[in-house]
Formats: sequence, structure tokens, C-alpha cells
Amino acid sequence: MFVLIEMANMFLLWSVVPQLTYDPTAEDGLVMQVMNSTYHWLANTSGILNFFALGILYLICITVTNRFWIGTAFFGAIAGITAFAGKVKVAMRGEPIIPSDLGFLTGNGGGGENVASFVTDDLRTTINAGVSLVVWFVVICLLLQLVDRRSPFIYCSWRHPIAGPKNIFGLICRILAPVLSIWLMVSYATGLAIPGSRTRELADEVGYVPRLWNVMDDAQQAGATTTFLSLTNVKAMDEEPGYNEQAMKTIAQRYEQAATRINQERASTLTDNTVIMVLSESFSDPNRVPGVHFNTDPMPFIRSLGDVTTAGLMLSPGYGGGTANIEFQQMTGLSMANFSDTMLSPYQQLVPTRPEMYSFNQMWNQACGSTSCSIGFHPFLQGFYLRGANYKKFGFSHLYTLDSDPKITHAGTYHGAVANSDNVTDEEAYKNVVEEVRANTSGNKPAQYIELVTMQNHSPYPDLYGGENEFHAANDSQGVPGNEMGVHSEYAKGVQRTDEATEQFLNDLNAIDKPITVVFYGDHLPGIYTTASQDTKNNLALHETNYFIWSNAASKSHDTKLPEEDTAYTSSNFFMAQTAQQLDSKISPYLALLDELHAEVPAISRASTNMGEWETEDAPTYLNSKGEPIDPKSLSAEAQQLLDDYRMVQYDMTVGENYLQQMGFMDLPKQ
Repeated sequence: MFVLIEMANMFLLWSVVPQLTYDPTAEDGLVMQVMNSTYHWLANTSGILNFFALGILYLICITVTNRFWIGTAFFGAIAGITAFAGKVKVAMRGEPIIPSDLGFLTGNGGGGENVASFVTDDLRTTINAGVSLVVWFVVICLLLQLVDRRSPFIYCSWRHPIAGPKNIFGLICRILAPVLSIWLMVSYATGLAIPGSRTRELADEVGYVPRLWNVMDDAQQAGATTTFLSLTNVKAMDEEPGYNEQAMKTIAQRYEQAATRINQERASTLTDNTVIMVLSESFSDPNRVPGVHFNTDPMPFIRSLGDVTTAGLMLSPGYGGGTANIEFQQMTGLSMANFSDTMLSPYQQLVPTRPEMYSFNQMWNQACGSTSCSIGFHPFLQGFYLRGANYKKFGFSHLYTLDSDPKITHAGTYHGAVANSDNVTDEEAYKNVVEEVRANTSGNKPAQYIELVTMQNHSPYPDLYGGENEFHAANDSQGVPGNEMGVHSEYAKGVQRTDEATEQFLNDLNAIDKPITVVFYGDHLPGIYTTASQDTKNNLALHETNYFIWSNAASKSHDTKLPEEDTAYTSSNFFMAQTAQQLDSKISPYLALLDELHAEVPAISRASTNMGEWETEDAPTYLNSKGEPIDPKSLSAEAQQLLDDYRMVQYDMTVGENYLQQMGFMDLPKQ
């Protein structure tokens, strides 16, 4: 047991360190490579705490099955599958496995069988070796069970449970052993996330220092198992002192007055416009990444939009992943920066737990009296991040996906000269939206809110284009290894295709005689910039993506370009407030709060270390209108009041009693 727990510990440590990889050509096999690369870590905090947690898991497997070798087979399989799945996720997303990922493996989560479609070719040898190792381990354990004649781990006679003292004692132990083992695991996991608990005090004594604002760092320092268990007891937000109905009334009145003041200078109605939110998967400007440069511009059209319409950079809390979190911010106006460190995925950890959840599309539903004015498109699966269930809770009439009923209409993929992509192209994804808007216009129906989440530029980035990819020749990056440059060039070609598809998309919308506004943004950079990410000075640049807000010719706001001080930098939670500003539209008290906060603190993000010398490890990142990190101590009293109110509002909407929604805080003024 000791040896197997130690080996499982090694594999799980190996899984969260990107530099440690499996070399199939090496003289040593997989097991020896893992042991040789991780043994020196086993004396630190991660080794000790992980050993303890894995020991409890081993105990559960044995006491539940009551067979030593069968329990050992279960333990080895769980540890092995977790380690290799974690290795894949670290390579794909730059983060370890967390409890909310288990939703992918359930019927509600959906799509677990499709995760493999994102696996890069260089990981397949590792996965194949891992599968072979786990299978052989299970087979050997089953053979040992047959050879070992000691059947039960704990003596128990189910046929004659009370025939004598031995049988009675055995029955009691057989029942109590798994119950106590599971209780021990639950108690340990629960206490680990609570500062001041006895469990936490014991963990602290061996050097446990949680870093849950950066789960990758936490998993490497505290161990993947410890990180996973510490996130099973999720607390959305820390308790807000003074939270009650009267406090929320005071905040509501403050921003009702602000909305009245702002609305006196605005003339139009927000929901008279069809607003299309486009989350462009992993879209960003490669030439903004330090050390990366292409002498051919991969995004000339989107770059040119900055001269004629509102555009700038968005501060993203993610790098290489976290799409749903940036989408959640844009949909609700809430910020990941206000959540506790254990809230890593609101779509999976928060929204399903709330009886109702506010999102901006509900303004269109209220205006037209029907959910038919809110429609979503995502050319992938409904179950990823529980989007299908969450969009329904948000009030969308339908989310069109590859597995919805009815399905998304246009779902063509790119067939290149070398390989085929499984991801639906942006050109195809845009067609779904254009057809929906045209049908709505021809039917003389009310304006809509449309959400489009694309997939074309999702990882991985294989050699799809072959000789058709001019960016290999145009790549003159300095100090970047050749294989990494190749991946950059493939990604740049995808950016170019998005740029071309977006130009056609806006041309199609321009031909529709109905006011339409598009908010386009990249959710995060792809996790392919290994060289740049090794220098912490590049952290800010690796968290900034491109966005623009564009209105068609039928809109009064066509060719409107807001002042650069209002638009150069933003975060996705401010997009709807910016859209209302672009459209000169009257706003709700909630949008007034976001409008005023954006003026004081243009961009907000969850903690990203080394963006400012004053930052503590768990402090949010704030940017000013020049894109410079703001020292929180330098914030004005007004800015601090806005941040305090914003946090209280988010508490009410996600943890509290939803007082504000009942007060009409989110309602637009009546026409």
C-alpha cells in the first residue's frame, strides 16, 4: 500500500508540471521516467498532503469492495486516469483537474467523450502509454486476487451475521469501515477549504499555503489532489458585512439617481436594437505577444475597424482557457475578481445552484414579452460548461448547438490540404446568425439579443493548411524555438480566416435594414506562447485580447467611435454598459453602476501576479485608461465606493436574496 500510494503521488505530481513529459524513445519506460523526475519533491508539502489524501482514497476503495486486490485495482485505475487526464488538461488549458470538470463525465455535463478531440498529436503517445499502464495494472491486480485465497479484507458473514460474537463484530466493522473512511475524506476535504478549521491548522503546520487564485501554481506547490479537494467546498463570495435589504435599497437609490442623470442626455432605447455578442474563441493579435512577430498582418480588417468604430483591448482573467468565465462576465456584468478563490467556474459551480440568475438578454425578453427575443448559437455541445441548462435559466428560447434539437444549421469544418479540422469554421458559425437576423427582419419581429460563441480557433493547432499557409514564411519571431513558431504560424492562419469571415459577416449585416450592433471579442489568448509565458513581465500582454463594438448602416450609431479614454481598455463585464453608451441608449440602475465604475476603473480582472509591484498574490488587477496597473491605494474615494457597491451588488445576485432584482434594479426605463 505504501509503495502504490507513493507511486500514485509521483504520477499526480508529474501530471501538473508541464516541463515533465514522457519520451517514448528514452531507455527508461514511463514509470521510471515519472519516478526519476518527481522523487525529489516528495518531501515537500505536496508530497505529504497528497500522500495522506491518497491514503484515505486507498482505504475507501478497499473498505467499500472489502477485497484488497480489487480495491487496489480501483485505486490504481482512479489515480492513473486522473494523472493522465490531468496531464492532458494541463497541456490543453494550463490548469489541473478541478471538481467542476467532473460535469463533463456525466449525462448533464455531456461531451466527455469529445474531450479527446482536443488532444494534440504529441500527447497521444503519452495517453497510449498511460492507458496501457492502467490496463496492465488492473489485470495484474485481478490475477493476484485469484491467486490470493484470502477473500475478504474484513471478515464478514452476510449469511449468518449474528451467529456469534465474531460474526457480529465482523458485520459492525464491515459497515463502519467504509462509512468512516468516506467520512474521513469528506471531513478532510471540507476542512481544507476553511481557514481556522482543525484540518487546515494541521495542514498549515506542514507548510500548506493555498494559492487557489492560480490553481496551476497551487497544484504544483500543494499537489493536484490537495488542490482538487480544497475546491470541493466552494464558497462563491466571502460574507459581506452589513448586507441586508435596507443596505441594498440604499445602493439601488444611489444608482437610480445616477441612471436618471445619465438618461437625461441619452435619446434611444437599448432594446430597439438587435445586439449580437460574438465571443471569438482564442482570438487575439499574435503580433502583440512579446517576441512574436509576423511581417504579414493576420487581422487587417479587424485592425482597421479601430479607425472608424469603438475598439480596444480587453483584460481577460484567462490564458489558454477559461472561456465560460469570460462569457459569464459578459452575460451578467459580474466580475470573477469579486468571487472567492474557490469559485473557478460559475457556469458549473454557481448558476446551477441558484433559483434564478440575471443576464442582460432578459432586457430584450422583457421588452418583447417573450424569450423568443434571446437566442444563442454555439457550434459545439450543449453540455460543455452546462451551457444548455444555463442558457435556459438565463432566459434564452434556444441554444443551437451540434447536439441540440433542432441542431445548429451551418456546422461545416475546414478541410485543408494536409488534415481536417473538427472545429466549425467562423464563416459557417456566422451564417447561422445572419440567417436568424434576416428571418427575424422579414417577419417584422422585435429586436433580438443574440449570443454567438465560436470554436474555429480552439486548440489544438495542427498543420491544417500545409503549403497554403503563408504565415510560416512570414514568421520572423526572435528567440522562439522552431516547433513553437510552427504552432504560432498555424494559429495566425486561423486568425486570418476569422478576420476574413468577420468582414463578410459585417457586410451581410450592413445590408439588413434594421439597427444591429455587434460586440466582438476574443476571450483569451491561446496557451501556445511557451517562451513568452516564462517571463512574468509578459503576464499583462498575455491577458489582453482584441474587441470592437460596431453598428450597421441602419443604426443611428453607425461609424460611432467613443473617446479612446473610454474604450482603449476594458473587461468583458463592462461590454453591455459600453454598448448602451455606443447606442446613446437609456440605461438601468445596474448599467449606471457599471457605466460609472468603468469610467473610474476601465478594466478589472482576477488576480494575475506581477502586473504591479504593489500587488498581493490574491489582489484583483485594475487597469487605468492607458492600460497601466492601478495601485489600489491610489484609487479615489469615489472609485473605492463604486467597487464596494459593485461587490455588494454581486453578493446580492449570487449569494444573497436577490433584493435588487425585486426592486427593479436591472429594469430599463419605460418608454
